[in-house]
Amino acid sequence: MDIALKKIDINPVKELLEKYHISNFQDSIDFIDALHYCFNGWKKEHMGSKVWGEVTTSDSKCIACEHGKGMVVYEFEYIHPLAEIPMNRVVYGWDFGILFNIKNEILYEVRVCNAFLDRNEMEKLKLV
Repeated sequence: MDIALKKIDINPVKELLEKYHISNFQDSIDFIDALHYCFNGWKKEHMGSKVWGEVTTSDSKCIACEHGKGMVVYEFEYIHPLAEIPMNRVVYGWDFGILFNIKNEILYEVRVCNAFLDRNEMEKLKLV
């Protein structure tokens, strides 16, 4: 799942859910719907938006509905190369969190989280 998420493309994630015959479960459908914004909310139509560099991950904690639960944050930078000069050279950042519920090495649930501590907050609280 980590490899699929780092591609910032919904198709590899859908293929993975189909491979394990769970793509039709309501939880999987809800996950794909929420993930769609994470993968596309940063794109600007007609600006050639693309990921710049590698997608990185960091550990974090949920600060809302699953308060305190551990999660993984996916972070990447992106550019709009077809934007007008100098905006076509600006590098922006985007991140999203994923809650994995794993017990005895079995994935029971995976959800998108949009309320989490950033790296600096985790370091200040000595949670990393």
